[in-house]
Amino acid sequence: MPATWWLRNYHLVLFMLRELSSVFVAGYAIFLMVLLFRHGQGRAAFQQFCEGLKSPVSIILQLVTLAFVVYHSVTSFNAAPVLMTVWRGEEKIDPRLIVAANYALWLIVSLLILIIAL
Repeated sequence: MPATWWLRNYHLVLFMLRELSSVFVAGYAIFLMVLLFRHGQGRAAFQQFCEGLKSPVSIILQLVTLAFVVYHSVTSFNAAPVLMTVWRGEEKIDPRLIVAANYALWLIVSLLILIIAL
């Protein structure tokens, strides 16, 4: 079987992209830890690190990472009703409500971070 067998099926391509997106999620988590480490080293070290983030290569990498992290989040939120079943008494919660709650929480947290950043 050729190494590109999964490229013939659209659903498998999306699945493989989702799996690849976890590498970018992990990479961004490491980036945030390095950012905090540099912040702890003092103002000069942090400023130097931030200046490095302004390079075109860094900006492109950040945009690619953003796209993969958003894709990873969206596919996780859409899969949430399949992965967890929430019951209220004897009645199953509507899966659309679970997805909507995930997106609403994502929006609220994003707005809070935006308010803190500004």
